[in-house]
Amino acid sequence: MDTNILDFGAVSGGKILCTEAFRRAVEACASSGGGYVDVPSGRYLTGTVTLDDDVFLRLHPGAEILGSEKLSDYSGTTRGCAWSSAITGVSGNGAPDMDRCRGLIVADRKKNCGIVGPGRINGQRGADYGYSDEKGRPFLVVFSECSFVTVRDVRLEHTGMFTFYGLNCSDVVIDGVIIRTADSANGDGLDFDGGRRISISNCDIDAGDDAIGLKTLTPDEPIVDFTVTNCHLRSHYWGGVRIGPESAGDMKRITVTGCTFTDCGDGFKLQLTQEAVYEDFVFTGNVMHNVLRPLFVTMNRYNMSRYVTDVRPPMGAFRRVIFSDTVAEMSPDFVFPGLTIRAGNFISSVPGYAIEDFTIENVHFLAPGGGTEAEAVRTTGHSELYDFYTLWPEHLVNMGNYPSAVLYLRHAKGVRLSNVTFETKAPDARPAVRAEDVEGLDLTFCREKNCGGLILKHRVTDYLSVGNRGTEADFSEAQAKDYEDFRALSLAVDAEYEKIASDAGKAAKLPLIDMEKGTSFSLPADGPVTVLLPSVTGNFEVRVGGKTVFVRSLPALYITPLPFAMTVNVPGEREILFEIVPLSDKFSLNADAQIKKGGI
Repeated sequence: MDTNILDFGAVSGGKILCTEAFRRAVEACASSGGGYVDVPSGRYLTGTVTLDDDVFLRLHPGAEILGSEKLSDYSGTTRGCAWSSAITGVSGNGAPDMDRCRGLIVADRKKNCGIVGPGRINGQRGADYGYSDEKGRPFLVVFSECSFVTVRDVRLEHTGMFTFYGLNCSDVVIDGVIIRTADSANGDGLDFDGGRRISISNCDIDAGDDAIGLKTLTPDEPIVDFTVTNCHLRSHYWGGVRIGPESAGDMKRITVTGCTFTDCGDGFKLQLTQEAVYEDFVFTGNVMHNVLRPLFVTMNRYNMSRYVTDVRPPMGAFRRVIFSDTVAEMSPDFVFPGLTIRAGNFISSVPGYAIEDFTIENVHFLAPGGGTEAEAVRTTGHSELYDFYTLWPEHLVNMGNYPSAVLYLRHAKGVRLSNVTFETKAPDARPAVRAEDVEGLDLTFCREKNCGGLILKHRVTDYLSVGNRGTEADFSEAQAKDYEDFRALSLAVDAEYEKIASDAGKAAKLPLIDMEKGTSFSLPADGPVTVLLPSVTGNFEVRVGGKTVFVRSLPALYITPLPFAMTVNVPGEREILFEIVPLSDKFSLNADAQIKKGGI
């Protein structure tokens, strides 16, 4: 049976809170076997509207649901978000709201439910509205562990957090939805944490963050069979389609076809950071305009999920990606305060691990150009993708300009570039493609325009070149030596990171004695005591009882937030002074020291 919110006391005008009217209308609809809860033309202010089995919210032409500006009017879901505390801790006053998944429209463990338009849902959050502790930052729409979900022909705008958040839902159809959240911090368009059989089509998304985001924060909740077709995606220099970096679970069989990307930092941002499997991604028949990095693909490792307890998770597997039949016009570098996003395509794992079976076929890249000879010959100065710990890999704080005009390819296996045009608008001294540490590279019927050659390569084995236009060259002896020296440094840093992570992981399991602020404090007497610093940036030395017992001296290139743990055998009869002495102006402690009982 269909119900109308006006019959249950709702009042148009956007001034009187109608939460109870929505609740009663949903309850009456569900108790009669399901149907539509009708929202007629008008503006209706409400807190959380909770859907039930077989109940669809239907917004008629001219209907607008307005989110209450009081956080106390919102409720959340049975399950919360699964980000680790290290990640939610940097989210300001949004973190508690994220953990509870408070939303304006919520369905929790329901089936056959959804929202249909053509009305609109307005969260009343964003740059024009401001944020405060009283307002909070609720999501706009949350479906948690639901099945057979439909969202169709509705306009969603001005969210506090993600616009739509699907938590491990199955059989989801999102069609004809308009999203306008460009003025919202973390205003992602359509985000999913786990899920199966999800279809997105005919949507127009203008988001303040990633337009479409896929995450797997729980190891046994993968994303499988996910398709996007015929959508327009705009992300204001973030990601058009972002997969990861939250990747505690697998992501398989992801398809994006026939979409238009405009004004994005990345077209496809694919990031694997944990022990999961990414495989069978197909991106074909898309068009990109003013996109800095059509492809940004990384594989490294750090922990983002509270369900993954390793400080440094094992590496995952990334294989079988097709990027084809696409025209991509790239924009120049984009500069944020303290962060520059570089134009170019980037595909990289870390030494010893490879992104496998990656095909780029029938693609025309048009890059800004303007690269210099110094950038073209550079073989050092760009860091490997070792653990950034509390940062996202795309920050690439130490990368600098790419040594390639269009595509920088590192640590890969089974790469096929076929019928690809690498063109720059301005003359560029860099080669179109730079390839390093690639096993099995086919370059067939490719061409460069305005670049300093087609490809410059090193450590590339099983190389096939057929029908190409442009110079193909290997590193000079001097370049090769510089590269190998830098590679040795990178591997040494990786070994140091492995020890850092292992020590911190062991220390985290010890019983806590006390918490200490600052860089100097007394350790309690009697036996081994372990100091754990959850996040410390920069080099430093440790003095115990006035004597230097440890010095960290990582190369400046690799100064990132990392944990630190150390055991001190304290004499039984007295306390002992523990001092952390900074060795650079980049030093900082982002959390109190944890004093643990026992040794590692």
